[in-house]
Amino acid sequence: MKKITAILLLVVMLCPLTGVYANAAEDGMAELNEILAYYEGKEVTLSDQIQIVHNQVNFRKAPGGKVLGRLQGGAMLTFLDETQHKGELGYHAYSEEYGKGYVMAEYAKPVWNGQNYWEAMAEGRAVSDNLILYDYWMGTYQMDHGLSIVETMDGGRYVNVAPLSVRGNNAMIPDDMGIQMVTKMYEYGLICDQPYYQQLQDPSVSLEVKKKIASSVLKNHYGTDNIWKIIATPSIIFFIHSNDLHGDPNRDYSERDFRLTHAVNQKIVEEH
Repeated sequence: MKKITAILLLVVMLCPLTGVYANAAEDGMAELNEILAYYEGKEVTLSDQIQIVHNQVNFRKAPGGKVLGRLQGGAMLTFLDETQHKGELGYHAYSEEYGKGYVMAEYAKPVWNGQNYWEAMAEGRAVSDNLILYDYWMGTYQMDHGLSIVETMDGGRYVNVAPLSVRGNNAMIPDDMGIQMVTKMYEYGLICDQPYYQQLQDPSVSLEVKKKIASSVLKNHYGTDNIWKIIATPSIIFFIHSNDLHGDPNRDYSERDFRLTHAVNQKIVEEH
């Protein structure tokens, strides 16, 4: 935990960096800009499968129920739906070997744009392109609407996520924020493709219906549709909820993970 805390402080503070740290910051920003440029304006393939990202993962008949079998890292399942079990996100999915069953999201991840996550996560890299894209979008959205802010302290500028001075003020939450969040969660592969996505894109569907759809999706995914609770949930990646990290939140993250997430924060600060 001490290691994570120390690196988290590095991510928060955007003071002038020198030497090796300055080079790492430049590398991270270059990598981030490459990712943003690569996907800009491109059609991507929405998720329709989940991939197992650990070994010996229990596949159960019901959430917390009888174990049907154990799945190995890299295995692909057909997504059916999301569920909540004891406050944790899980997936209802189909396995060619075991049929329909459930797996917790800590051990599986939606496959977005055909990416293979197992190999990267086995090497300790947890922050994939889709998380970086959503992280940048969500951070920018929060800053643009005052839900998070940039503060100056001791000569450095840093991100203050959902500061206590405004947290809980529902008047600050844009009326369509839930809709915007869920739409991006589909497009950036935090959620597998469902008919809901098409409904949210349909101009003939009313705002109120879309808000109800978004509320339902958020409750399934996060256990709540309270925007403040979602964005204020602690995570090593500031604008990414712990549900979307798909693994032990106390694990060791790779240098690339920290480099990219630091670059996202730096870019957001520079732009605000």
